[in-house]
Amino acid sequence: MKTAKIISIIGHPIFLPTWMMAILLLSGITHFSPNNNWIYLTITFSTTCLIPALVIIMMKRWNLIKSVEMESRDERLGPLLIMIMFIYATLKFFNKIPIFSFFTFYMTTTAVVTVLAFLITLFWKISLHTIGWGSFVACLFVMTTVSVRLYLPYFIGGIIIAGIVAAARLQLHSHNSQQIYTGFATGFATVIIMYFLLLV
Repeated sequence: MKTAKIISIIGHPIFLPTWMMAILLLSGITHFSPNNNWIYLTITFSTTCLIPALVIIMMKRWNLIKSVEMESRDERLGPLLIMIMFIYATLKFFNKIPIFSFFTFYMTTTAVVTVLAFLITLFWKISLHTIGWGSFVACLFVMTTVSVRLYLPYFIGGIIIAGIVAAARLQLHSHNSQQIYTGFATGFATVIIMYFLLLV
């Protein structure tokens, strides 16, 4: 159970934009100096992970939510709205940098998926972990169609990690299998649909 808890924390979707930026930078899409790469990685981490996490922690201290784990469906609505705002801010920043066009696409899909998660959460407790990983893996799939040599290992790794995270969430009894599978399918399908609408 302790291992599942650690996996659930490490695999939290709040980290995924940072991982996507790291993958893109490691694949050599930029010709910036290493220092500049660290700047963009730090910006992504700060605006999509660190600051939202601090806000959620403050919500816990102000008793607006009972737990930062947000196991209750109703508790997830406020943090999801916060994430939508920070994702949009990050999207607007990187939208001005043409070389990060695919990261902009990823952040656009992340914004849409997070809005969908918010709307679904109004009525039903979908897995936020797997909806995030579904969109992440779908973006890696799209990237693999562009360059198999560069992105296939990341795509395969993404599938494996997504499966491990989903298993951890089931072991913790945070979700049932329907909520897990629906989350992944929703995230994955949203990205593929947006790919055909925006990029093809």
